Amino acid sequence: MKEFISKHWSFISYTIFGTLASLINLIVFHVMSENMHIYYLIANVVAYIIAMAFTFITNKIYVFNSKFKSWRNLVHEFLAFVNVRFFSFLLDTGIMIAGVHMFAGHPDLVKIFDQIFVGILNYYFSKWFIFRTTDRFSWNKLKWIKREEEVEKEEEQEEENNDK
Repeated sequence: MKEFISKHWSFISYTIFGTLASLINLIVFHVMSENMHIYYLIANVVAYIIAMAFTFITNKIYVFNSKFKSWRNLVHEFLAFVNVRFFSFLLDTGIMIAGVHMFAGHPDLVKIFDQIFVGILNYYFSKWFIFRTTDRFSWNKLKWIKREEEVEKEEEQEEENNDK
């Protein structure tokens, strides 16, 4: 059992934190749209942004164990995350519009379906493109490592020049 958990830890932890992020998204959406009577698309945007912030932090630290290397690396990961999640946001919004307007679904039910579908896609996008925890795109990994080494050398040279 330990071997199974260890082997699949990134997926298990992603599922746990992804479920929490989805709950945050669903609760914020429900409260804003149903209790505060805010238009469902505006509620969707706010809920998505709040859940996205939670997801970035938990994915970085707990799911993919992406360590802090430099501010530059952190900004790169965050921008990659936002770019990929922007695509997910467009998909999320499209599902909400189609489900609510075209199929006359209840916004909360459409949102639940939306969270499951987009959540599965986001796992693979995060694993392959953002936190680079797979060898699937090893050419990107090699390119990234080479660039990090160059940045470290530049920083060392800059420190040496500042010490003089």
